[in-house]
Amino acid sequence: MEKPSFNLWTEPWVTVERDDGSTDTLSLQDALLQAHRLRALYDPSPLVVVGVHRLLTAILQDTFSPQYEEDLADIWHTGQFTEETILQFGEQYAHRFDLFSETEPFMQSADLPLQSRKQDKSKLKSVAYLFQEIPAATAVAHYRHGNENDYILSPASAAKGLVMIPAFATSGGAGIRPSINGVPPIYILPGGNTLFEHLTTSLITPHYQPRVRDKQNDLVWWRREPIVEHKKEWGSIGYLHSLTFPARRVRLHPERGPVHCSRSGENSPWGVRTMTFQMGESRPKDAAFWFDPFAAYRLPDDKAKKKQPPTPIRPVAGRVLWREYAGLFLQNQKSNTRQPDVLRQIAYLSAEHDIASDGVDYPFRCVGIRTDMKAKIFEWVDIGFDVSPKIIRDPQAGWMVQEAIDFAVKGEKIIKQVFRSVFGGPSAKNERYKRSKAQMATDYWRTLSPYFYQYIVGMGEVAQREDHQIQWVDIVVNAGLEVFRQVAANLGDSAAALHLRVEGEAFCRARLYKARNKQKGE
Repeated sequence: MEKPSFNLWTEPWVTVERDDGSTDTLSLQDALLQAHRLRALYDPSPLVVVGVHRLLTAILQDTFSPQYEEDLADIWHTGQFTEETILQFGEQYAHRFDLFSETEPFMQSADLPLQSRKQDKSKLKSVAYLFQEIPAATAVAHYRHGNENDYILSPASAAKGLVMIPAFATSGGAGIRPSINGVPPIYILPGGNTLFEHLTTSLITPHYQPRVRDKQNDLVWWRREPIVEHKKEWGSIGYLHSLTFPARRVRLHPERGPVHCSRSGENSPWGVRTMTFQMGESRPKDAAFWFDPFAAYRLPDDKAKKKQPPTPIRPVAGRVLWREYAGLFLQNQKSNTRQPDVLRQIAYLSAEHDIASDGVDYPFRCVGIRTDMKAKIFEWVDIGFDVSPKIIRDPQAGWMVQEAIDFAVKGEKIIKQVFRSVFGGPSAKNERYKRSKAQMATDYWRTLSPYFYQYIVGMGEVAQREDHQIQWVDIVVNAGLEVFRQVAANLGDSAAALHLRVEGEAFCRARLYKARNKQKGE
């Protein structure tokens, strides 16, 4: 009887984008060898992109082991990952990337049976549980209707689900705890002209790795025993361990095909319909806080009576992501946030080693999921920003950008307060009133978005920053007035409605102008 086999190191499963915009599917080995000729990783799910990116980064981190920024500069200026080094890694560890190995399955626990047993049928999970966007359990209500038991995945698709677990495993009911970073943060992935640049700037020297990491015993997946203990807690972990953190105890159950993959639509000689899917590893609640180098954090108020831990910046319902720009990218003492360490390192490399030049805005991709802080997944966030390394390391820029965003938040508060006081009255709970008020806020932030990006570009011109700050204040006031007028105009054309519109616009203008004058110090 033929044994199932799918080795992620040598068989194609990683989707990449080439320079001409076409996509291709490569093995891990070929993706690394060709990285300098590839534009980027690709997948319909940005969560998969994050998972694959972190896996490739872990392989390179382990292979090249950069200790100093000069080591990263040497890799960067070489222009590609050396073939000899990549092939040598494969010779040592390719066997640890076999998805269906009986003794060393990739990112699975080898003490679980490869084939499901009749007595265990009630404990099996649908392979749909690997993907947040596939209906399974309560997720049916959030995405699309379907039966989780109808899903069957190709080995390539199942592998993509597995590599998302370290970054995105969330709480899932009693006893099911999240992965290394808790409720998933917004992950910031460095970009560039090629996949080689994406990955090279994602390598983190020890100086920028979490201070609380275990420096002696770093259990990256391919160097550790292929056993994931049920509810195992690690008080101390290494950095590579964090990138391949097995937050779930998994064993895929392969079945002979051919099968038609429910996710990719591709045909495959092997498929996976069921798996063992249990709580795996976690960190104890009293463990020292783990700062992921690819996430930004809000720090606790030192003056607060009750000491709170740092909080990762996460997606918020109804909030455009650029409102978090200062916290995600800049040294932002005004709102007491902590820059991702990967950005701090890039800023240093730009200044000292001619990587990510100050004269060119550097691309970053921000990916996260919005949850109820527990098991329910509502949506993912995926947006790109271009950021100048110059302002990444400039505390004044962080302060000014946060001040600009705070003024925009104040503008929203003013137009909503005026709208409620003028048009609320007995109809404050009216559905039409609620929709109009919500639409006004949405239109307000949408109107400001292109101006904010122009404002950020202007922040790179140090001598002109004060002028850009003043212009931004005027833009916010004008945007607030305009969206207020538009929404008010849709509330009717009766004499009473027209009277309220005139009154409301005058009141709104007065409030916004007062805020503008105060902001400008007039």
